[in-house]
Amino acid sequence: MMSHNNKNYLLICGIIIFLMMPLKDLLAQQQKTSGIPFHVAAYDTAAYAFSVDSLLQWQAKDTLPGERYIGFKEFLAAVAAHNLDYAVQKYNISIAQAEITVAKLYPDPSLSAGWTKDISSVPANQKFGDVWNVGASETILLGNKINARRNVAEQNENVSAAQTEDFFRSLRAAAAQAYIAALIADSTYKADVRTYQNLAELVRINESRVEAGDLGKIDLVQSRVDAIQARGAVLQADAARRQAFISLGQLMGESSSSIIYRPIGNISFPSESFNLDSLIQHAKTIRPDVIAARYAVKSARFSLNLANAERVPDVTVGAGYSYTGTSTNQVAPFPGEKSLNLNVSIPLPISDIFNKGTLQVAELSYKQAQKTLAVTELKAETEVRSAYVQYQLAKQQFLQYSRDLLTDAKNVRNARLYSYVAGNASLLEVLTAENTLASVYLAYYGTVSNYINSLIILEEASGVWDIEL
Repeated sequence: MMSHNNKNYLLICGIIIFLMMPLKDLLAQQQKTSGIPFHVAAYDTAAYAFSVDSLLQWQAKDTLPGERYIGFKEFLAAVAAHNLDYAVQKYNISIAQAEITVAKLYPDPSLSAGWTKDISSVPANQKFGDVWNVGASETILLGNKINARRNVAEQNENVSAAQTEDFFRSLRAAAAQAYIAALIADSTYKADVRTYQNLAELVRINESRVEAGDLGKIDLVQSRVDAIQARGAVLQADAARRQAFISLGQLMGESSSSIIYRPIGNISFPSESFNLDSLIQHAKTIRPDVIAARYAVKSARFSLNLANAERVPDVTVGAGYSYTGTSTNQVAPFPGEKSLNLNVSIPLPISDIFNKGTLQVAELSYKQAQKTLAVTELKAETEVRSAYVQYQLAKQQFLQYSRDLLTDAKNVRNARLYSYVAGNASLLEVLTAENTLASVYLAYYGTVSNYINSLIILEEASGVWDIEL
């Protein structure tokens, strides 16, 4: 039995077919009068031709409102100076420097003063005299605690500085890749514009040939379709390059929406040769994350020294002055007295004898820091090896393409077009040559992008930086 949904589906299909029948008859009648298949004739009305021609007369604009050209060096300098994430990261250095000042602080002395008065409910001649006292005490740190704290704080500052430098290493590589992406996007846009202009010119040629009677309308329609598709590709490429330009402003910490930064430079780069062993050794020596791990080991060792120093009890010394006033008590009269006292107090480290948790934490943290250094060095070596392999592959692909390949593709396209105008080539051959040229441009820019990005990743991994555009 047919379900309710299937019945509704058949009913809707029937209504659509019924409504389409008059349109089909109209197109069939147009086929009889024009001699052109109805699906071609439908796209050959005067209104459609006018709308298509207006689209093909559209001119792509290379310039953008509020654009400002920026070079590679200027861009990286602006990123280093104004990137907001990097600015946040640099505060860690200032905080670590302040911690050094805190580590040098010595315990403040204590001052005490007091007054004692007899307020018992007895006659005045039976009260004791008032007592005034003043005293001061100071805790003397033993075990070289101040020096141990300062050593830890100084190493922590070194760790923060190295970590900030490592943050910039990654930021610089990301900024360079964004700059290259913007260059590639801009170049791809220009290539798509050339393709659109070539196909629009082909439409105009076909229109002239149709008017002259030596070309069928179906070829004209085909060329129009390809030209309009090329125009759509130009619009997509324009949106992609605008997004890439906006990313440059974001990396520079630019908050103004009226300025669009546009990169300038040559996207063709020379092939470089690297020695893998030298790159690995350089990475283990120079990379900021490895340096930070080394400083972290030193900090952990000094923290262990500080934990041992903290187990040494401190001594508190004090001095005081006391004056007792004249007592009028008839039972025990007192003429008054002045006294000076000195005292020393030493805490008994009973808990430290039985509880060595703080010391164990410091020892384990030191061992952990040593393992972390080994892991960081291994990570650096692994990243260099992986980046080196990717670079070699990208380099081989890059060397397969050259400017000669683009020139050859252009010459083939121009030759096909010349033969087509002369009536010695088909439209399919011209469109194939045009598509081949566009594909060659796309492949060329893709290999250039892969090559320079692999170079950036390799230099980032090895701690080398000599990329210039």
